Amino acid sequence: MVFEAGPRAGGLIRTDRIGGFTIEAGPDSVLATKPAALDLARELGLADRIQHVQTPGAFVLRGRKLFRLPSPSRLGLPLTFGALARYDLLPWSARLRLARSFLGPLRHRTFRDVGGSEPDVSVAEFFRSRFGPETVDLIAQPLLGGIHAGDIEQLSMASLFPRLLELDRTYGSVFRAPREGSRSPFASLRGGMSVLVSALEARLPPGTVRYDSPIDAADIVAGGARAGSHSSRASATIFAAPAHVAATVFQPIDAEAAALCARVPYVSTASVALAWPPSAVAHPLDGTGFVVARAHSDVRITACTWVSAKWAERAPADMVLLRAFVGGAHDPGAVSLTDDELVSTVRRDLGAVMGITAQPALARVYRWLNAGAQHTVGHLDRVTEIERRLAPRGIFVAGSGFRSVGIPDCVADARRVAADAAAYVRRSTQRSF
Repeated sequence: MVFEAGPRAGGLIRTDRIGGFTIEAGPDSVLATKPAALDLARELGLADRIQHVQTPGAFVLRGRKLFRLPSPSRLGLPLTFGALARYDLLPWSARLRLARSFLGPLRHRTFRDVGGSEPDVSVAEFFRSRFGPETVDLIAQPLLGGIHAGDIEQLSMASLFPRLLELDRTYGSVFRAPREGSRSPFASLRGGMSVLVSALEARLPPGTVRYDSPIDAADIVAGGARAGSHSSRASATIFAAPAHVAATVFQPIDAEAAALCARVPYVSTASVALAWPPSAVAHPLDGTGFVVARAHSDVRITACTWVSAKWAERAPADMVLLRAFVGGAHDPGAVSLTDDELVSTVRRDLGAVMGITAQPALARVYRWLNAGAQHTVGHLDRVTEIERRLAPRGIFVAGSGFRSVGIPDCVADARRVAADAAAYVRRSTQRSF
C-alpha cells in the first residue's frame, strides 16, 4: 500500500502538455551515466521513448556574455590542453593553475583527519584546493551548485559528487582519469519525464496507491501506518518523503532520528517557461542553455534551458521554448514574487543576455516550495545514523532528502531499500515461528 500525500504520483516529476508544447515543471532528464532510471524505463517498455540531447554544448554566463564550456570536459573542467587554452571563461591565471594539474600531482591538501579517515568537505573547499580559488565562482558555483540550487560552501562532496572524489583518489587528479563518451550524459523520454511515472503506475495493481493521503499520524511501531481514513498493517514501512516531513512523523517514534531529519535543509525554487517565434530570439541557441556565475553577473535567474534546442518534439516547429530558473539558497525570496513579477524578471534577464524583447506567446510559472534537499557536509553520516536507529523497528527511509541525488539515484535507492525491507520482513516472519 502506498500513501501518496498529493493528488498525483511522481513528486517533483510533472509534465504539462499545452498547445503543442511539452513543458517540464520539474526535472527534464536523467543522468545516463547512472543506469538505474533508464533501466527502469526499459523494464516498463519505454526503450523506444528514450531520447538524447539533440544540440549538445552548454554555456556559463559571466557578466552579460555567454562562454561555451570546453570540450572535452568533466563538470566544467577541461580535460585537454587545447580545451584549457580555449576556455575563455577563466582568466589566464586560473588556466595556468589548472595546467599545473595536467603536468603533475599538486601537493594539495588530502582532507585526512588525525585518525587517517577521509572526512567530508564542501564542494567549494574541494575546488579551491584542487583547482584554485577562481574555479569556485566560475565553475563550481554555476555548474555544481546550480544543479542543487545550493551554497557550495555548505554542500557535501561525498554525498553529491562521490564520482569526482573517487577519480581524484584513484588517479591523483581528475584530469588523469579515463574520459567518458563524448555524447551528452543526459537523457529524457519523448513526451516528458512523467511518461515514466505513468508507466510505473500502470504496472501497479488497482488500489495500490491511496492519493491525497498525507501521513499525519504514525503507528509504525505497532506494525502499520495511518493516513486520514486509510490504514494499513505491515511488517515494514518505507518512508519516501521530504526529510522535514519525516522529522514530524518520526518525533513520537525516535526523537533523535527526527532531529537528524530536521537538520536536512531545503530550498525553494521556481521555473518559468516562455515561448517565442524564432525571429524574436537573437541568440542562435546552439546548445542546451546556460548557467549563471552569480558572483560575476547581475541577472537574477540562475540558469536557462533552451528546451526546444535541447530536446526534440518539445515545441511546435514555428516556436522556441525556453525555461529559466530562480530562487535557491542565494535568493530565497524569489519564490514569493507574483507570477507576473517572475515572468517580468525572466524577460528582463533574457533580454539582457539573449536580446529577446518581444512579448512571449506562452508563459507558465511553477513553484517548488521547500522541495530542494540540501546535502550539506556530513550528510551521509547523519543518514547512516537515521537508518541505524530506525531499521531495527522496520522503518526505512528513501528519496532525495536522504541518499538519493537525482532520479537515477532515487530508483537505485528504492530498489536497495525495498530489498532491505523485504529482508526485514523475512526475518520477522522467521522469528514469529
